Amino acid sequence: MEVVFKILAAITIFSTIASSFRSTIWWVKVCDVSRVHAATIMFLLLFSTPFFLPLTAIWVCTLCLLAAGLLYHLKIIFPFFPFTKKELPKSLHTDCSISILSINVRLKNKKYQNLVNLVEEIDPDLFLLTEVDQAWINGIHELKKKYPHTVLNPLDNTYGIALYSKLALKDSEVRFMVEKDVPSIHTNVKLKNQYIQLIGLHPRPPAPWTRPERKDLELIMVAGLSNINSKPTIVTGDLNDVGWSKITQNFKQISGLLDPRIGRGFFNTYNALIPIFQFPVDHFFVSKHFKLVKIEKLKAIGSDHYPVFLIVNLEKVHPIY
Repeated sequence: MEVVFKILAAITIFSTIASSFRSTIWWVKVCDVSRVHAATIMFLLLFSTPFFLPLTAIWVCTLCLLAAGLLYHLKIIFPFFPFTKKELPKSLHTDCSISILSINVRLKNKKYQNLVNLVEEIDPDLFLLTEVDQAWINGIHELKKKYPHTVLNPLDNTYGIALYSKLALKDSEVRFMVEKDVPSIHTNVKLKNQYIQLIGLHPRPPAPWTRPERKDLELIMVAGLSNINSKPTIVTGDLNDVGWSKITQNFKQISGLLDPRIGRGFFNTYNALIPIFQFPVDHFFVSKHFKLVKIEKLKAIGSDHYPVFLIVNLEKVHPIY
């Protein structure tokens, strides 16, 4: 038992220190992403160690480090608890609302009908799919009747992306902003008598075989496009990062976009196949033109990501351009 406690204490203390570094090294990123898990383990160690191990001087020092680490993590993730202040206010109106479904469908997942059934059930105005190949496009072809406006870029490398919309789209394009095989969707969606800017993303995750700084660069580039003083904007997709990370905070500061989850919960979307190993990596960020009607994590459809459903109302009306 003592060996297990020592290993867990060493890992969580090390990961806490590593998570404080401003580095793009993949394992540092993983430590930042894993704050909730580290905090949970630290909490359990703090309150269970005295019952199982003698409180020697070394263990007292260890418990002090665990307590400091727990407080450090809680300070960073605190805004996402549902009893804290909401960053995106609740809307009292639905007269100019837009509903969007966002999901990483997983390339290996072949349960196309599950997605078709979900879309027919919740009936969103648009839905963004990441990790789609041509088989996925073919597998949900029947939805194109109801969603005639599309931007499709299927790929076999797990970075294919597709947007389906009931609403008219304008100036749609697929951009390869940083990497030649990682696309993003940029379009303008006609909502009533105005257009809103919609950007769909799926940068690479932090891993030994990737370069996390490229993901960071893509987010910063998108932040520059998300100017809240001009176009109402929504950014969504599997960003392979969490809302409390340093790069996400930089993204929000530059773009001025708001996170509807703050004050409402974590909305862990990955990994849907491993309940104890889940992180909030699928995101919506919206400009101050919007207020929230609804945000919800939906039932799994066979992917390793849960779908996320957002309804926001455009409160500040701008003329069409």
